[in-house]
Amino acid sequence: MEKAAAIDTCLGVLNGRDCIYLNQVKRDALDNLTFTGDINGHLISRHKDEKEWFPYTPIFQRVLAYFACELDTYENMAMSGHPDDSSFDLIEDSSWLKSLPVREDFDKDIYQHYRLFTYDAVYDIIAVSYKLEIDV
Repeated sequence: MEKAAAIDTCLGVLNGRDCIYLNQVKRDALDNLTFTGDINGHLISRHKDEKEWFPYTPIFQRVLAYFACELDTYENMAMSGHPDDSSFDLIEDSSWLKSLPVREDFDKDIYQHYRLFTYDAVYDIIAVSYKLEIDV
């Protein structure tokens, strides 16, 4: 059964709709998906209230697929998570990843399903890995 597991960052768990603000999303020719924006310093579990905003850049590497949806619409979809929980999750036992019709020369086992809730939108991302840079 599919389960969202909060990703523990250097700021701890990121929680709530107002936690992650997004400025930009870019996809490059190497299939990397890069987000930039700010994390609300009042909605984190570590370093709470040290700074009002923490600039962040998550880079998802070797992206196979991604889906973006306006947050309020996403909440009304049957597959949605709840934005009052973690804002950055690893989706364990992902039904989307299982059903994705990848090419025969792709090893589906190396991919992970990530979910990122921002203030305005939700991103579901199938990628090999990610790295997260946060200006602490």
